[in-house]
Amino acid sequence: MEFPKDENGAIYVRQSTIAQIQNNIHSFEMQTEKFIEYFRNRGCTGHIEIVADDEGMSGTMDIHKMPGLSRVMRLIEGKELLHGDHIGWVAAVHVNRFTRDKWLVKPGTIMKACHDNDVWLATLRMDFNFQDDYCQRVFMIEAEESARHLEWMKLVMGGGKAAASENGFYDGRWLVPGYIVDRSDEKRKKYIIYEPHAEVVRWLYDRFLKLDGNIWALGREAEKMPFLFPKFEDWVNPKNISKFAAGRSKRTSLIQEGPYAGNYRFSVDGIKGILCNPVYIGWWLPFSGGVIVNNHEPIVDEVLFTYAHKQLSSYDLNGERQKPARVIRSGEAQGILKKVLFDDQEKPMYASSGWHHGKRCTYYESNEKTGLSSTYRYGINTEQLDTVFLEKFFERLEALEKLDDWEDKIEEILEDRQLSQEHHKNLIQKQINDAKARWQSLFETLNDPDIPKTKQMKIEYATQMQGLEEKIAQWKSELEAPEEEEEDKEVILYRIHSLLPGIASQWHKLPFNLRLRFVGALVQKVVLSQVAPSWLKVEVYWKEVVGNIVDTGHIKRLASNRTPWSEEEKAILFKMYPRAEAKDICKALPDRSWDGIQHQAIRLHIDRDKGKKGVHSSFPVKERYGTEEDKKYEQENGLSPTSKNTQWSR
Repeated sequence: MEFPKDENGAIYVRQSTIAQIQNNIHSFEMQTEKFIEYFRNRGCTGHIEIVADDEGMSGTMDIHKMPGLSRVMRLIEGKELLHGDHIGWVAAVHVNRFTRDKWLVKPGTIMKACHDNDVWLATLRMDFNFQDDYCQRVFMIEAEESARHLEWMKLVMGGGKAAASENGFYDGRWLVPGYIVDRSDEKRKKYIIYEPHAEVVRWLYDRFLKLDGNIWALGREAEKMPFLFPKFEDWVNPKNISKFAAGRSKRTSLIQEGPYAGNYRFSVDGIKGILCNPVYIGWWLPFSGGVIVNNHEPIVDEVLFTYAHKQLSSYDLNGERQKPARVIRSGEAQGILKKVLFDDQEKPMYASSGWHHGKRCTYYESNEKTGLSSTYRYGINTEQLDTVFLEKFFERLEALEKLDDWEDKIEEILEDRQLSQEHHKNLIQKQINDAKARWQSLFETLNDPDIPKTKQMKIEYATQMQGLEEKIAQWKSELEAPEEEEEDKEVILYRIHSLLPGIASQWHKLPFNLRLRFVGALVQKVVLSQVAPSWLKVEVYWKEVVGNIVDTGHIKRLASNRTPWSEEEKAILFKMYPRAEAKDICKALPDRSWDGIQHQAIRLHIDRDKGKKGVHSSFPVKERYGTEEDKKYEQENGLSPTSKNTQWSR
């Protein structure tokens, strides 16, 4: 039996990133060219393909959850060909690249597939021909050792911490504000309350309740404070301080200079983390999962914590997904551009609801998040921008060529998808069958009176059988789960064409999610920018099916500048508004219209000198709403200041 050197082969690579695969000089596997050269030097003449689709995936994962290994299985079984032919071998650096499954179902499934299809499996240490009993035994031994080595590494690296964690003792995690670690017994370290920080935590919970669950209002209050948590007192163990600092990340910042140096600020996400953390009601969450209640002294009342948690957390106290009571999910308002719209800083813009003149409205908004607060930059009524976009969208749709041959293509796509789904289910079913067979083998060994067994062996066999039962139940539930509906862009485009002509008249009858998919099939992105106080520019970047073109539209708004007035602007208004000429005031405030200036003067109780004539005469009605910056932009781009329609250009 010789290695099939003249047949095609696949090399399976499972590493963290493609960059590591290509650049790390210390790993033979990562140097894929060297790996191919290794097999060429052995005399392999067939096509060799690298399968490196499982970046960052653990060898403990099931086969059907790993796209790269799933493809390897298709190649082994002959359901996918390389250069029109079957493969004769598949390779990896070591058996542990294929599997680290402690239940040994995964290596058994791979070995059986290779055996049934007469495919060799090669590593740098050994070639495995599974028609040979010896190769089968060695492969399973190496697979078992790979799984045990992983468990051993976990035990060596985290065994002590895991044991402490499971018993409610401190396990080295970073410290939350309000607690420090009592280190008087190094083997039984526990959380104790640190009152200077606990006092602030209680204030956050209490204030959050009084603000009716408004996290941003709480953030703004905290931002006005010189610091949120005071620096640690001198008696506190430096290990506690370093562990508190270790968790700063983006949520916490240590003030480095000035009179408040050594104190701590928290981001709004940091405050959310405090308000959602069950540690403050005395709960301890071990690394291995579960919860230990009444583990240490609580800082806040359970009722107060439950209110904050329900308002903010995406998970309930059982770990199940939930919708926070206070949160309106980004894009919950039905804006047709919510998945493709960005501002001039490449940040997504979503449709959010609000009240305007006593009426519920939705807006696309661009906001600048600074520290704990969010500052409005610019926005537009959702209905207005959607209408502007759809005007151009339908125009581009009607210009598309009819795709007469797409029915055959769609049928082919759906057939491929069905085959992929069937292969996915077959992989799960094979693992179930192999797991059942292994369970039966263990059961027979455990109950065979002729085979001597120690107590530890019996415990180990029973543990393996329980683990296999759990895996079988998990896989069965995955088989029974409903399939997620996915539509390829080709299918979506075909559905669009099936509605032409007259799609505009049918548009609002279509389900909202279908309309979103239609937009996503044709549009790369839409960028909305505020280019002048009264002008917004919308740029629609179309996909290749439309022609990779960009349509640019200019939208004139009656309300020019909604941003808050700065103190400098107010000072100019106080100085000039009583007696200066209207045009001079507008030149001094180029981002403000005369109409906006007048309204702000009323708010600030600044009176225009009654003896000053010609207050309005220098501004025709149609010019009262424009600013100096608007006029400059209109001249540069050849725009009509009086047109109510969007002005488009290519």
